[in-house]
Amino acid sequence: MNTIQKIAKNTGFLLVGRITTKIINLFVIIYMVRYLGDAGYGKYAFAFAFISFFNIISELGTHNIVVREIARSPEIANKLIGNAVLISIVSSITALSLSVLTIHFLDYPVETKYLVQLASLELLLGALSPFGAIYEANLEMKYSVIFGVLNRLFLFVSTFVIIYYDLGLILLVLATVASDALYSVLAMIYSRKYIRPKFYLDIDLCKSLLKESIPLALTSVFIIIYFRIDVVMLSMMKGDSEVGIYSAAYRLTEAFTFIPNIYMVSMFPLMSRYFKNSKENLTLAYIKSFKYLLSISLPLAAIVTFFADEIIYILYGNQVHEAVAVLKILIWATAIMFINYSLVQLLVSINRQKVTTISTAICAFINIGLNYLLIPQLSYQGAALATVATELINALIMIYYLPNFISLAKLIYDIRAPVMASILMFLLMFAINSYNELFAIPIIISYPILIYLLGGIDKEDKKLFNKLIGKQMDNNIHASSVE
Repeated sequence: MNTIQKIAKNTGFLLVGRITTKIINLFVIIYMVRYLGDAGYGKYAFAFAFISFFNIISELGTHNIVVREIARSPEIANKLIGNAVLISIVSSITALSLSVLTIHFLDYPVETKYLVQLASLELLLGALSPFGAIYEANLEMKYSVIFGVLNRLFLFVSTFVIIYYDLGLILLVLATVASDALYSVLAMIYSRKYIRPKFYLDIDLCKSLLKESIPLALTSVFIIIYFRIDVVMLSMMKGDSEVGIYSAAYRLTEAFTFIPNIYMVSMFPLMSRYFKNSKENLTLAYIKSFKYLLSISLPLAAIVTFFADEIIYILYGNQVHEAVAVLKILIWATAIMFINYSLVQLLVSINRQKVTTISTAICAFINIGLNYLLIPQLSYQGAALATVATELINALIMIYYLPNFISLAKLIYDIRAPVMASILMFLLMFAINSYNELFAIPIIISYPILIYLLGGIDKEDKKLFNKLIGKQMDNNIHASSVE
C-alpha cells in the first residue's frame, strides 16, 4: 500500500468514525436541549467550557510533539510515551486542583459550582492522553475510531436513560465524564499492540518534551480563551438563557471541525517526515491540503447559512429559535478554522510552534476586547461576530509567517477555482431564494462541476487521484510528478 493510499485509508476510518460520533452526539445535544431548556443547557455548557481552560494544563501540549517525534524517530517511541505519561500525571492532578479551587472562589451559584467540580474530574483523563499519539504516529486510527464510537454510544444510552427517568442535570454531567473516561482507558489498553511504554524517568527527555511542548500548551491556552471566553463572558454579562442559545448554535458549527481535524491528523506525521527529508514534498502536501480543505469549507458555510432556519427548527424545534442568527455567523468562523487547522499543523511540523503561540496570544486579547465591546450591545450575536473576526486575524498572521519554501503565489493560484466556484454558488443560491429553496439543491450539486470548469483540477490533482486508486505505486509525493 503506497503512502497516498495509507493516508486515504486512515482518513477514511477517521471520517466514518467522526461522522458516526457526530451524528450520535447531535442526538445527545438535541435531547439535552429539549430536556433542559436554554437555561439548563446553558449551565451544562458552562461547566465544560469552564474546565476547558484547565484542560491545557492537564495535557501541556505534549500530544503533537510526541506524534511528531515518533514519526521521525520510531526507535525511541516507548521511552517517549512513558515519559510523556509521567509528565501528564502530574499536570492532570494540578489541573484538577486548580479548576476546583478557582470555581470555589468565584461568585457563582452553588449549583453551578457543584456542576463544574464534577465536570473537573474529566481533567484527570489528561494523564492518559499520550497513548492516543501512538495511533496517529503509526497512521493506524481504526482502534481510536472504534473507541470514539463506543464513547458516544455510551453517552447516548446514558443520556436517554437519565432523561427517560428524569434523573437531572448532575447525572448528565457525570455521564459525559464517564463516556470520555471509557475512550481514554480503551486507548491505553490497546496501545500495547504497537508500543509498550517504558515508565522510567529520563530527566533530559522530559526537559526536551517540555521545552518543545510549552509553546503549544500556551497556544492551547490562548485558543481556549478565544474559543470559550465568549461563553463565560455571556454567562457573566447576560445569563444562562443566552449561553444556551449561543451554545446550541456553536455545538452545530463545532461539529464540522472534525473534517479538517481528521485530514490533518493523517497528514501531520507525513509532513513531519517530509520536513526532515524533502521540502519539495512538504510544499506539495501542504498546498494541496490547504486547497482541499478550503474547497470543502466555503461551500459548507454557504449551505449552512442558506438553510440555517430549517436546521435549527428541525434539530431543536422552537426551543432556541434565536440560535438561527448565531448559526449564520458562526459557520463562517468554522470555514476559516478549516484552513487554520492546516496552518497550525504545518508550523508545528517544521518546528515553528512559537509562531502559533504568538498568533493565538494576540487573537485571545483581541477576542476578549471584541466580546467586551459587542456582547453588551448584541448579546450572543456579538459573541459570534467576535469569533469570526478572531479566526480571520489568526489566519492572516499565520499566513504571513509561512516558511519561504512555500510559495504564497502558488498557494493563491491553487485556490482560485474553489474560491470563485463558492462565490458563484453562494450568489446563485440567494438569487433564487425568493422563488423556492429547493432550487438551491441543483446549484449545490453543480459545485464540483464549477470547480472543474474553472480549472480547479490540475495535473497534480489527477496524479494524486491515480495514486489513490492504485495506478501508481510510488511511496512519496513529488511536487511535480507525485512520486
